[in-house]
Amino acid sequence: MIVKAKKPQTVKQKFLTVAASLSLLVMSMQPALAAIEIDETDFGPSYGTMMVDTVVGKPLQLVNAVAGTAAYIVSLPFSLIGGNADQAQQKLFVEPWDAMGRCLGCTVAEDNYYKSQVVSNDNLVRIVVDRPSEILINTNDNVVVSPVVNP
Repeated sequence: MIVKAKKPQTVKQKFLTVAASLSLLVMSMQPALAAIEIDETDFGPSYGTMMVDTVVGKPLQLVNAVAGTAAYIVSLPFSLIGGNADQAQQKLFVEPWDAMGRCLGCTVAEDNYYKSQVVSNDNLVRIVVDRPSEILINTNDNVVVSPVVNP
């Protein structure tokens, strides 16, 4: 059996190894370091996203909702036997039709934000902390806010 001895690495090879390792480390950390910042002046759907949603998105959502309804009806006997009819109804019927109600050109996050701005309860007080973050307080409840005193 012949064993070849390792050749010692040159300085150039060591430098390239360290550089490649560091670049892989930095690339893997990039998503963790990314911050999501919402520009309120440019928040919401654009003309382009509304057009694409009108021409492509909503018709495909309608096809998806109708196909999901048909699949739910066909799978209902099997879902009843399996005991997961509620899950099948949620995934195949409710969620596709709810997606049709999303605002035109909006992402799910944007739609949730716009829908959260509508206050349906008169006893609800909205305190905007840092847009789009907010605190909702029901005035039927007792709310006590006391400052923390440092010892």
